[in-house]
Amino acid sequence: MSEIWLWVVFYLFLMILFIIAIISVIKKRRIAMSMIAILLIISVPMVSLINSIGRPMEMNEFEFLAREFMQGALWAIFAIAGYLYLLVWFILTLKK
Repeated sequence: MSEIWLWVVFYLFLMILFIIAIISVIKKRRIAMSMIAILLIISVPMVSLINSIGRPMEMNEFEFLAREFMQGALWAIFAIAGYLYLLVWFILTLKK
């Protein structure tokens, strides 16, 4: 049950980021960074979901992502880089 709440909070956070990015584009603030954020908000969860479908049942999604990253899987590198970009973008947006 606690895992469900984790996913709810995660996707709620992504929705909030998406709304902030749309508002930033409309107000013409950091347009390029906000457009990249919008693309990442859409693509990173989809890439992660598609590639996590075949994961072993004994591993959760985070463990699988970490293992694939350590093995150099491009999708895992993309996902982690995307999430880091979104985190940095969000922090920079909050400071402004």
